[in-house]
Amino acid sequence: MSVFSALGAGNMANAILSGAVASGYLEPSAVGTYNIHEEKRSAMAAKGYTVYPSIEDLCRNSKYILLSMKPQQAEEVLGKMAPVFSPDSVVISIAAGISQSFIKSILGEGTKVVLAMPNTPLLVGCGATAVARCEPTTQEEFAFVKGVFSSAGLVEEIPENKMNEIIAVSGSTPAYLYLIAMYFCQYAQEQGFDPDLANRMFCQTMTGAAKMMAETGKTHQELMDMVTSPKGTTLMGLNVLKEGGLEDLVRRCCDATIRRAYELGR
Repeated sequence: MSVFSALGAGNMANAILSGAVASGYLEPSAVGTYNIHEEKRSAMAAKGYTVYPSIEDLCRNSKYILLSMKPQQAEEVLGKMAPVFSPDSVVISIAAGISQSFIKSILGEGTKVVLAMPNTPLLVGCGATAVARCEPTTQEEFAFVKGVFSSAGLVEEIPENKMNEIIAVSGSTPAYLYLIAMYFCQYAQEQGFDPDLANRMFCQTMTGAAKMMAETGKTHQELMDMVTSPKGTTLMGLNVLKEGGLEDLVRRCCDATIRRAYELGR
């Protein structure tokens, strides 16, 4: 019997399981997995996890079941779970757009559900995960699920009806930051800097800026003011970003992200 099992063994599931095991929150023997790919099953077995031969076997033998497949696969996976699903189990979905009502329409109205939206920095213990408890999940069960995610980063509870919107705040945002980083580092290379040096400097700058936002208590504008002097270099750069429509681009990016989550939604 596994305490916590993952249906799917991709990067996100691996990050969640690795964080919980590395922190001591879960023992490897308490973790179960299922994946259709042999190489991923072998990798999970090498970590000491129980590898189940089928979705049905995992479902029969797990208290907490993490749905970490693509949203488009949710209906098929839930359909296989339904005949053997126990009402004592808790389903944790990290699939974008998948609602508790959709899960319950297949597994039953009494199904315990926790919705979660993590991000890939879980892989390095610095993730950010938004979670929502759905009835009849108990507070004790919800606390256990939050503990799994908090072992690899920050966890915040949000309303269920904001799970799609949070994707634009933290779920997809690492990719947007990587894109910006790529552009700055490419520019640095054009100026003759070693690409590894440029990446190290930019990464440290992002890390430091994040700590300033998280720890100083200052607003975003106050932090910008600390870097900016009248008629100075930073002001010139900020003016170009503002005049170039950066705010509108960010809003359109967020709108597109959320719109797609609703399109994928069930």
